Amino acid sequence: MVKGHWLSVTQAGREWAEQNLAAVPARASAAAPILQAWLTRLSGHMSSRQLSLKDVLEPSPADRPEEAPGNTHGSAAEQAVGPDHPLDYEALRTRIRQAYLAATGGRINARARLSDIRARLESIDRASLDEALKRMQREQDASLYPFDNKTEITESDRAAAIYFGGEPRHILWIEQ
Repeated sequence: MVKGHWLSVTQAGREWAEQNLAAVPARASAAAPILQAWLTRLSGHMSSRQLSLKDVLEPSPADRPEEAPGNTHGSAAEQAVGPDHPLDYEALRTRIRQAYLAATGGRINARARLSDIRARLESIDRASLDEALKRMQREQDASLYPFDNKTEITESDRAAAIYFGGEPRHILWIEQ
């Protein structure tokens, strides 16, 4: 079983990271040289432009519409949804994965009802969410299953179902 972890970065940790971006981890894996090369480039970029890690990782107020004066319509993520403001696939995929983890108590390799996922993502229009879920299945990032036991299906499950070949799927399963 895999469990999620929540990490927060202190100011001291952020300052250390800014000064040690190119440091190699003590137990370097095969990916460490690639990561080190990227971090070395990032460190040089930040130094040459006098940027802090916060400047790179956090969006500026201009990039956060929810902080714009006079905005009373919710967060940027909630605003950037629907037919007029579609989220890009990666943003949708990230939000789906977050909703999945919330629905499964932070576990992967567990079933989540699509009705629970949709309830957590109600600001996303159905067509966009369905297309992202179908793409996740096509790209083997997730699987959509029907209930084996038909007596488990509720009205909200029926309403939340996504269809493949005329068959309803009620469960989202993510393995990694």
